[in-house]
Order: sequence, then structure tokens, then C-alpha cells
Amino acid sequence: MIGTLRRLPGFERLTDSALALVFARSSVRHYPPGQLVLTAGAVAETLLARIEGELVDATGAPTSPVFDAPGLLFGLSARGDYRAGPDGFTALVVAKPHVFTIVREFPEFVVSLLQHSEVA
Repeated sequence: MIGTLRRLPGFERLTDSALALVFARSSVRHYPPGQLVLTAGAVAETLLARIEGELVDATGAPTSPVFDAPGLLFGLSARGDYRAGPDGFTALVVAKPHVFTIVREFPEFVVSLLQHSEVA
């Protein structure tokens, strides 16, 4: 799992021990094809790091592999519904408090996330 995370924006800047800690305090969740993951107008309470599949917007376009950093960090509402793609979506789910802990210890994490994110 560490290798998978290391390839994702933001996570590539973390040490192996930090990645292990993130993984230990997170969960892996699978969303079946078409399942609603984030509703339009909602504010993200978790950071989703893609392991397999895709998370798509209302037009069917894939989102960034780490979603929804701007919404989570700044309280921005989602512009539309986001669903698991046609093959489903499996993600490491990082709760907001853990994201803020990572950000405090590794400020470069948030910089990288925002450089690679869409504004939701």
C-alpha cells in the first residue's frame, strides 16, 4: 500500500514512516459502480486517495487521484455530484483530523495536494 500511496500527489513527499502512519489511521473503502460518493453542495469530511478505479464528476470525467483537498481544507462545497466510475472506485479514506495532523507535520503535503487538485 505504501508504494501505491507514494505515487499519488501529496503522498509522494511523505516519508515511509509517515505513509505507514497515514495508512494505519485510515481505512480502505470500495464504492460500487455509480455509487454516490459526494453530493453537490456537500463539504468533504474525508480525503480520498485512489487505489483502483475512478471517481467521476457529473459529466463522467475522472477527478484527480486525491480528492477533495480544497473542499476538505477550506470548507468549499462540491460543485456537483461525484460517483464511483464504471469499474467502481477503491480509495484510502483519510478523515479530516488526520489530514490536518499530516499538514501540520508536513506542510509540503498540502502544497502538493493543492497543486494537483481541482477546485470542487
